[in-house]
Amino acid sequence: MFIHPTAPTDARSRRVLRVAVHRSLRSGFTLLEVIAAMALIVFLIGGVYAVGGGAVTLGSSINRSRVFETRINSFVSIWREYLESLPSGIRFSAKDKKLLIENGSVPFAWTRAVRRADAVSFSFERREEGKSFVVRHLKRPLKPTQPDEYKLISELPILEGLSSCDWEFYEPIKKEWSSTWDAKKRPQPPLFMRLNFAFEGDPRRFGFTFWVANDLAPAPAAPNPPQLGQVSGPPR
Repeated sequence: MFIHPTAPTDARSRRVLRVAVHRSLRSGFTLLEVIAAMALIVFLIGGVYAVGGGAVTLGSSINRSRVFETRINSFVSIWREYLESLPSGIRFSAKDKKLLIENGSVPFAWTRAVRRADAVSFSFERREEGKSFVVRHLKRPLKPTQPDEYKLISELPILEGLSSCDWEFYEPIKKEWSSTWDAKKRPQPPLFMRLNFAFEGDPRRFGFTFWVANDLAPAPAAPNPPQLGQVSGPPR
């Protein structure tokens, strides 16, 4: 059995509903509430953008730092391998922020012609993009007019944006460090080389000490020539 509501009940319900809707529409939101809501939305959106922008900036800073450290580590690794594998008989000279190494292997070479260089020079100099540590590959001309004449094959800045760069060389006999090295007075290369440099806008100063391949053993004495009336050979 179903009990249907009476008509007056339906009319009363509809009237109550209309009154409630009418009151809610009349009350609405005040101007102050609307402004406060908009301000809250703007604040939340700004916070989201700030967090996102901070994350992007932090990621970019970390990537730049990694690239920077990779550049330095690669330079130090190549430089260390080069100095520790120098053959005997090299000529080592340094003066006026320029280092010349002759008769040795060739670092920072990217072509076959560059690998055949007879000498390599390093210098700290100012260029258009700023101060740089530059390597130059040199070749002796077929008909040189001077003993130390070289022809430039290539040049490459291997450290850029420097604010300072200097080096020192350790003399094993006198046991002292020097900023210059004269190949005529010191025909043997130094035992150690110390390289210090810093970059523009960076308060840190980097310093590395490298061992230079060096044969410190004295040359074997020449055998005494046989005296007159003597015959060289094993004793009988």
